Amino acid sequence: MMFMSSKNEESFAPPSSRRSLASSFVISMEDCESESLTNFKWTLSPIDQIRVLVDDEISGGVGSQAIEAMHTHSDLISSEINVNGAFQLKCTINESRVIVEVDAKHIDAINENDHANALELAAILSRVMVQSALKSCSEHDSVTMTVPGANDPAETCTETYPVAQLLSSSGYAPLFAAVLPPDIDLDNIEMSDLVDSSGRPIGYVPRSLVHKFNLLHRGIGIVVCRDDHITKQGQDQDQDQDQCLPDIYVHQRTDTKRIFPSLWDMFVGGVSTAGEDLRLTAQREVGEELGLTRPSSLSDLLFQCIICTSYNRCVVTVFTYKYDSTVDEIKWQAEEVQWGDFVPYGIVENSGARSIGRLAGKWPGRESDVMEALSNIDDTSIERDEDSWDYVPDGLLVWIAWLKWIAT
Repeated sequence: MMFMSSKNEESFAPPSSRRSLASSFVISMEDCESESLTNFKWTLSPIDQIRVLVDDEISGGVGSQAIEAMHTHSDLISSEINVNGAFQLKCTINESRVIVEVDAKHIDAINENDHANALELAAILSRVMVQSALKSCSEHDSVTMTVPGANDPAETCTETYPVAQLLSSSGYAPLFAAVLPPDIDLDNIEMSDLVDSSGRPIGYVPRSLVHKFNLLHRGIGIVVCRDDHITKQGQDQDQDQDQCLPDIYVHQRTDTKRIFPSLWDMFVGGVSTAGEDLRLTAQREVGEELGLTRPSSLSDLLFQCIICTSYNRCVVTVFTYKYDSTVDEIKWQAEEVQWGDFVPYGIVENSGARSIGRLAGKWPGRESDVMEALSNIDDTSIERDEDSWDYVPDGLLVWIAWLKWIAT
């Protein structure tokens, strides 16, 4: 788990010494020339190979391995790793002409199952790379782009686009037409931001591709508290302080959910659309999921953390929502929630620890998280129904970050 400041930048930033995650790769974004912003290079290096280079010191579950690989020193992203499946995207801008090429001479080293996936990913990231590069370089009304197709690095697509639409903060779906199903309605595609490890947007992509290639994106988590916000306790305060914290709302996912049906969550969560302010994401999600619609009850940004699993990588910004018993009324979104109620904080803490413990061997985070959770289980309390609750792994990863934040 990685912790970051709560500052979020909504505009695209030039790709200089930045990292992100996509599929089984770490993306390293660098300027090719220190004196010029017209040439860019992105290197995609296999996470597994980075792990080998650091003598398997990257430990823990699949999510922890991805995060640690993303923060491995750039000296290790070298020619030594290229022969094991890394490849590069190179972008050159010459006035109103943009060309992205794929240096795929090492791509055949990728195993057969991932090979086609890597080619399609290169085509998608080429389009994101153009967005990021143009933000720094282009002063033209329109630009002609030559970018890779989805099946062969030598296959290219050349189109002319209005620069204003390409750089729209809410996204421009036609840019991705060549890598989407031919019958898809481009006017109704939800776009999300591909972000770097600090949560800064690099460019936008269709949300369906975010999930297909497990791209690092932006999202929110909200703890709904009864009648008061929760603030930091501080490490010097008595642990019995937990008993004074307000109850928090826990809900159970419907049994019809495609992912993790019937599991529990102590957060209201959601994905930000491209260019969306994080606070607006939080307002939208808590309104849709629980029917809570008073913006003034939402806290300021508390902290950010990166959560990674085999199916979801997200820079999560956390808020609290103060439920006012005199005016608020919770209304579940029928497709999302089948049960929910306010639960004493200590019971949530204990049931969450037990749920993490049951994930030993399958936990996507650090092994130390499991050990700490097991050590914090209160075995002296009476047995409760809540002790058997299995929480969504993504929510538990954010919960680990929450517990560390509240104790600092």
